[in-house]
Amino acid sequence: MTTSTAASDIDILLDRFRAMLVIRLTEEELARSHTRGLVHGACHTYVGQEAVAVGVCGHLSKSDTVFSTHRGHGHALAKGMPPADLCAELFGRAAGCSRGRGGSMHLFAPEIGMMGTSGIVGPCILQACGAGYAAKLQKTGAVAVAFFGDGAVNNAAFHEGLNMAAIWKLPVLFVC
Repeated sequence: MTTSTAASDIDILLDRFRAMLVIRLTEEELARSHTRGLVHGACHTYVGQEAVAVGVCGHLSKSDTVFSTHRGHGHALAKGMPPADLCAELFGRAAGCSRGRGGSMHLFAPEIGMMGTSGIVGPCILQACGAGYAAKLQKTGAVAVAFFGDGAVNNAAFHEGLNMAAIWKLPVLFVC
């Protein structure tokens, strides 16, 4: 390993650490704000799982797409959503990523490849397959990522999505 490679590796590690810290601090502030009644609707945080989002999204390009669950704040932030946009959304402000109308479970920012979060268990799996299929047909080289929890594994969409991705050789990454 050369000195420049080592310095580069340290820079990457510091960037990843900063991204995890931004997610943690943002989530903790949102949780406090939710307790005070400032956040409209539900607020399911991603505290303790920051490394997963940062590790995956740190290897994605802007053209790659992310589909997430009700715990999608960390994914949105790791994909490049500014914390101010996320907070504005949860506070019901027009400056939010969904103009303050979607709240915690409906984050959408296609300009960074954040294709949405959902309060329904499992739809992100099939949505990612659709994006992967589009990328394959259009030969863009893009990858689609589905972040989901263990509850989605007991859902038909999980089995159907994995089967579809395997049979059609879709560029989809499934992260549970």
